[in-house]
Amino acid sequence: MKRTKRINSVDNKINHNENDVCETAMVTKTEQNLVEVLQQKDKQIKKSRINLKVLRNGNDKSLDTIKLEDFEGKKEIIEIPHTDKNVTRKKIRAVVDLKMMKEELKQLEDPPVTPWEKEICSSRLPFEFYNTPCEQLAQHLLGKVLVRRLENGTILKGRIVETEGYLGAVDKASHSYQNKVTPRNIPMYMSPGTIYIYMTYGMYYCFNISSQGDGSAVLIRALDPLEGIEYMTNQRILKKKSNISKGIIKDFKVHELCNGPSKLCMSFQLHKSHNKYSLCTWKGLWIEDDSFQEEIKIVRCARIGIDSCGPEWSSKPLRYYIYGNKSVSKRDKKAEAYITDT
Repeated sequence: MKRTKRINSVDNKINHNENDVCETAMVTKTEQNLVEVLQQKDKQIKKSRINLKVLRNGNDKSLDTIKLEDFEGKKEIIEIPHTDKNVTRKKIRAVVDLKMMKEELKQLEDPPVTPWEKEICSSRLPFEFYNTPCEQLAQHLLGKVLVRRLENGTILKGRIVETEGYLGAVDKASHSYQNKVTPRNIPMYMSPGTIYIYMTYGMYYCFNISSQGDGSAVLIRALDPLEGIEYMTNQRILKKKSNISKGIIKDFKVHELCNGPSKLCMSFQLHKSHNKYSLCTWKGLWIEDDSFQEEIKIVRCARIGIDSCGPEWSSKPLRYYIYGNKSVSKRDKKAEAYITDT
C-alpha cells in the first residue's frame, strides 16, 4: 500500500512537470505569433506610407497606382494584452487618407477680378522668385515691398527689412523638423510662395512664406512702413485694450509699428484664415519690387528665440536684416562689426 502511494506521488510530479512544459511552450508560441503579427502589420504600414512629394505634385504618375479605397478612413491599430510584458509595444499609427491630403494641400484661390484689382497688383513678383532655396529667398526678400489690400480697399505697404530662414526636415527650429506634418504646418509643404501664418504664445501671429524644398519657409520678422501708416497705428492701439481701459494710449513711432513678427501681423491684419493663399495669385497680399532702389548691406546672424533647439541650430546665421534700418527688431552688434570691417 505504501509503495502504491509513492508511485502515485511520482506520477503526479511528472504530470505537473509536463503541464508546466506545455504552458511554457504555449506562452512561447503565443509570443512568437504576436511578433509575427506585428512584423506583418509593420510591412503593411510601410507599404501604405505616402510620400508628400507625390501628394505635392499633382502630375506625378505614381498617384495613378494608389487606390483611394485602400486608404479612406482606415487606421492600423495593434493591440497587445498587458500580460505579455516581453513583447515590445507598438504605437498606434494612422494611414494617411490620400483624398484628404490632396484637399489639404490645395491652394486657396481668390484672384483679382475687377480692372482696379488687377491694376494695383500688376507689379507682384512671379512664382519663379519664390521657387528658390530657403536661405536665398530669405535674403532676396530684403528690400522688397509687402503690399496688403484690405476688404474696404485700404492699401498698406511696408519694406521687408528682416527675415529668418527655416530649412525644413534638418532644421531643429523648424515646425517641419524630421518631416513632421501637422494640420498647422501643411502650408510649409505647399508650393513656394504660399502663406503660412501660425499663432505663438496663444495670442500672437507670425507670417511666413514657403520656399523651395519640402517644409522650408521664411519668417518675415520686420517691415519698414511706407503707406497706410495711420491705419497701422490705429490697429496697434486697438490691440492694447488693457492700456486703453487704463486711459494709456501709446504714441507709436513709425519704426515701431512693424518691428517684430507679431507687430507686423497686427498692423497688416494678417491672421490664420489667410493660410494657404499664394502671394502669386491672391488679391489680398503680394510682394513687389521697391521703386526706390538703393544699395543695401545684409547682416547675417543667429535667429531669435530658439535656444531650446540646442547650440548647433540656435547659432546658425539664418537671420538676415538690412544694416542701419531702424525698423529691425533686434540688432546684432557682433555681426554688424563684421559688416563694417569688410
